[in-house]
Amino acid sequence: MARGRIRKLLLVVAGLVVVVLGVGAWLLRVEDIPDELPPVQGDPLAIELAPVADEGWLRLRELGGTTSFFVIMGPQSGDSKEGQPLNRALNRWVYPPTTRGYWIGDAEGFAMFRSKVSEAMTQFAGELRFPLHVDFEGTFIKTFGLSKGHHGFVVLGPDGTVLERRSGGAEGADLERIREMLGAREPDPVGTPPAFSIGGLADSDCGRGTACVVAFLGHAVARNQVPGIEDGFEGEDEQASANMRDPAIRNVSSAMRAKLEHARGVLVGATVDLEFPTWLRVDASPEGRKAFGVAEDESAVFVIDAQGRLAVAERGLVPLYRWGRIADLLGVEIDNKKIER
Repeated sequence: MARGRIRKLLLVVAGLVVVVLGVGAWLLRVEDIPDELPPVQGDPLAIELAPVADEGWLRLRELGGTTSFFVIMGPQSGDSKEGQPLNRALNRWVYPPTTRGYWIGDAEGFAMFRSKVSEAMTQFAGELRFPLHVDFEGTFIKTFGLSKGHHGFVVLGPDGTVLERRSGGAEGADLERIREMLGAREPDPVGTPPAFSIGGLADSDCGRGTACVVAFLGHAVARNQVPGIEDGFEGEDEQASANMRDPAIRNVSSAMRAKLEHARGVLVGATVDLEFPTWLRVDASPEGRKAFGVAEDESAVFVIDAQGRLAVAERGLVPLYRWGRIADLLGVEIDNKKIER
């Protein structure tokens, strides 16, 4: 008798597992992108999303008079690069006051985890250029007929007209067309790089086809402080996030992940048990800090582009979205996978 009950219990558990896996597969499905997206459903201006961080409600009907764009990302597209060129462009372009951007996290089916998702998104919001909202009902995907599991992009004109909607990102001529649609322009250089010589890298080495990066640490950084690397920080997630908000640790982590093949770079600051195979490094350079106007306890990143212009001058904590522009200028990918020795 007991054996029969156990068998029935196992069958029930097995059935529940199948259901859970089936629901999970449906929620995280990746649909094919059709040649033509289906028509818009309902009234897009009726969409309202609650705030995640400090921003207010997102009510599309209140955006009249502005050109508004929305980047829709879900958990399925987190590791995908299909939207990277468009995202990088949106993050670097300079916009008129009449253009606004928003990130929309597609979390359809995860409303039961609303507090956890919102907590994680609140921490992540500080790394983004544009306000972040989470769509727990899949409203954006359904309304604009976007393909589930892909990078999504929507543009509304000042009168609420849908000017653009696409799944799968954009590149080449489409990027230029979108830039003009948004009234955006490419950023101007910050200025002219100073004369400097730090650890074997000098201003004369930069330009003429070679980009350079000079990164400063505001304090010494040890291996056991850096999350996401072998033998690195192994504490609680909350403390790991706090460590990555330290400008010096962020610079070290990013430098370790940026393998310079065609660009040149130097890291200025003391490190313990850390290696940077493609970077030059010095413990200190008072002359270098003076040349760039960086205090002894200040972290900063400067990029001289391939044309010899000072393209980036970042001080303090550099948000993740700005590292995308740095990566583009240096011709590298900042690999987020765990780094082993």
